[in-house]
Amino acid sequence: MVNTGKPSQGCGTCRARRIKCDERKPTCFRCQKSKRECTGYRNQLFLRRLGNGKGDIINWSQLPSAGNVDHYQRDWPRSITKVTYRSVSPPETTIHPPPTYGIPTSIEEEALCHFINSFVLLPCKGNSRSYMDFIIPAMEAEKSLISPGTSLNTAVMAVAMAAFGNRQRYQLVLAKAAKQYAKALKQVNEALLDPDLALEDQILATVLILGVFEAFTGTNTLLNGWSSHAEGAAMLVKMRAQKKLLSPLGRVLHVMARSQLVVNCFVSSTPPPLGVGWWMQLGTKDGLPCQAARLNLETATLHAKSNDVLAEAAMNPSNTDSIIEVQTMAQDLEMKFRDWEFSQTREWSFSSVAWVDEIDVSQLEHSPSFPGRLDEYKDISIATAWCVMRSNRIMLGAGIVRANAWLHPDKDYRITPEYASTARISKNLIEDIIAAVPIFLGNFPEAFTRNRTPEIEKDALGGKSSLALFIMWPLFIVTISDHTTDGQRKWALGRLKLIAEEVGIRQALLFTQLTIRVPSMFIYKD
Repeated sequence: MVNTGKPSQGCGTCRARRIKCDERKPTCFRCQKSKRECTGYRNQLFLRRLGNGKGDIINWSQLPSAGNVDHYQRDWPRSITKVTYRSVSPPETTIHPPPTYGIPTSIEEEALCHFINSFVLLPCKGNSRSYMDFIIPAMEAEKSLISPGTSLNTAVMAVAMAAFGNRQRYQLVLAKAAKQYAKALKQVNEALLDPDLALEDQILATVLILGVFEAFTGTNTLLNGWSSHAEGAAMLVKMRAQKKLLSPLGRVLHVMARSQLVVNCFVSSTPPPLGVGWWMQLGTKDGLPCQAARLNLETATLHAKSNDVLAEAAMNPSNTDSIIEVQTMAQDLEMKFRDWEFSQTREWSFSSVAWVDEIDVSQLEHSPSFPGRLDEYKDISIATAWCVMRSNRIMLGAGIVRANAWLHPDKDYRITPEYASTARISKNLIEDIIAAVPIFLGNFPEAFTRNRTPEIEKDALGGKSSLALFIMWPLFIVTISDHTTDGQRKWALGRLKLIAEEVGIRQALLFTQLTIRVPSMFIYKD
């Protein structure tokens, strides 16, 4: 194909073959005639974001190279040298190696555009906060998508290729993603040898992006891959505490690390390092968002303490004082959640805008909404805060029942007042989470679209697939709670499968395979 200086509008396959494309949509006739897979067309909107703002397609060969960072060796304190990254679930064991002829540059470009279009959120009406938007300026200065110059850009390309490969079921691209992932891990380990470079925003951002890669690939059945990066990000934040002033990006990264930390504390049953107070220094310190973040951290901390206390009680059953203390702390924390709920401002309130009639049980798994009400929120970040808080509150209630069952082994825990109270609260919380899911996954029923007051214009958000990342943990908690009905569980599992198969976040499929029930399984184990 002769290069006229203008960007080709052809499909990715024709551009890679350097032949003229007829540009027919959804697939071009040339690909159809030659029985080749048509990889689709460039996303002009997001290429424009990465370009000069005038609609020009990026010319990667003319972009300035990212500055090479000087590496020099210094002795690290022992506490810092423990921060080492490795591939917990080596991609080579699960992804076929790429063919020897490699991948053309156009595939990398398509993958990056798909990732930005699908997973990068920019502030707009209905979404006051951004998500991963820092990768756009980082990629602007990148000279080569095939061999990025910085650890962050390498990690971004790994995630982009993983997202694109999952969505297109393109094994060749997934193999390339695995290679970039391994390279990013190596770059991070090298950076950690430099006491100054290790504290840069770029390194923390890289580790957070590597965690996203683990969520996309879902190659470890125990979530160890994602968990290792969440722990690594927390340790880097701890190390960076010595910096008196943080950049605006640094503060955003610290809050992202804190959000991952809460989930990881539940997964690993470990308390937040340095305690709740230290982590609350990050981000906003006032208002309802701050209170929600604190309550989530306190719940995660208490969850870890409860596990430790009950494990110790198994060795010394006569020592019930610590269990009573844990139960009291959990009940006090539940009261704080209620106070938070009753103190909502108008902006943080939500409203029911539609009702979904009964659905045949055989169709529940594939239905975009569950029978009952559908709720609407003024901002997607507010909806996220509500749903995460609800899921953690369900886990808190499970802890209360578990402690009470230990204290009264002669009674069936299901007929106690504590269980009745927790069941009532948890059932309401589960209904609230389910009623919010269409906000995150789309495909609104006709009644919802017709009757709602469109505060969140989901089509205008961009990065729509990233919303699935926000609702995965609440959906998982719904699937494992004893207080979820069979119909609700079947529907929630169907939503997780949709996230895995259609959005391409494979970690959601792992959540569907964990046959856990709380609190009953923990009680029987105790």
